Amino acid sequence: MEPIRILLFRPESDDPSPVDQSLGARLSALEGPARSEVAIEEEYFRRDDLADLERRLGAWKGKISGLIGATNVPESTRLGELAEEMKLLCFVANNNPVVWQRRRHVFHIGLPSAQTAEAVAMLLHKAKRRRILLLYDRTEFQRRVASSMEAALRNHGMEVNSRAESADGEFELVKEWQPDLIYVIFSSEKKALPVVQKIRRHLSQAPLLFGRSLLRESFLSSLGDQAGEAWFVDMFHRNGTETLGQEHFLRTLSARGVHVPTANHAFGWDAMSFCALGLKAGRGQPLLAIDHLESGVALDGATGTCSFSRDNHNGRSGFGPTTLTRWYKGRLEEV
Repeated sequence: MEPIRILLFRPESDDPSPVDQSLGARLSALEGPARSEVAIEEEYFRRDDLADLERRLGAWKGKISGLIGATNVPESTRLGELAEEMKLLCFVANNNPVVWQRRRHVFHIGLPSAQTAEAVAMLLHKAKRRRILLLYDRTEFQRRVASSMEAALRNHGMEVNSRAESADGEFELVKEWQPDLIYVIFSSEKKALPVVQKIRRHLSQAPLLFGRSLLRESFLSSLGDQAGEAWFVDMFHRNGTETLGQEHFLRTLSARGVHVPTANHAFGWDAMSFCALGLKAGRGQPLLAIDHLESGVALDGATGTCSFSRDNHNGRSGFGPTTLTRWYKGRLEEV
């Protein structure tokens, strides 16, 4: 059988998300569960330029069977439309349902915000945290995360104070409320670090919780000692109890010098792995691969297990792979 040709398609950008997803996808093609079957190709397009995205992808018509998009929501949405037109099997890491729109050719494997929020709320309750301050960035995605988080925390009987990024003066009001944990809901390191400094000028004791996207070596080194006790939403146990798929992923990244793999590394790895496994089962034919994936077969990956159906191209259910990790004395340990 000829190698399965899969295109890794990403924007020309130094943004950490597509960079990490692309590395994860490349390493899966080299070391992942279907490595002997895959021939990986790569193409770039101008960030946020959907016309350039369409033009660059069009040049690959008839040359590939699979497509991995290290792309944002608008880019992934357009990619899904084009994948359907070109009859390709397409995987992206977004969780936003707008990306799918019930197209059979696109699978979007990001972890749903509501699922993550429920898991984090349960873990915080178990850790005996009862008064939670949510500080969130003013982007649409972070507002949705904060809204899901607030609902989940209240459902578990916790007190919640949720507000957008605050001026110094407002922290005096929050200080009187005395939260026992502060969830800093930001994706950008440059935005998050000044917020951490502002928090510590007013609220010195409560642990800070950060989302998965900030659990990366560059952010950990930037935090230094200023953050005090820092927790992170994570998807790995990092204590030797990972699944075989996660263990192989972590070992592969570590051998390449990545000792704190990010969620985006894992999403890129799984997008490539699941796409390749589907096409392998479908003998390189996208429609047969889609039939196989929609059959409900369980796929164990670095981000947990996915099981797709015709009505669910996200594949996530239940508690998911969510854990809480603490950065303590230069090492990561499970809370």
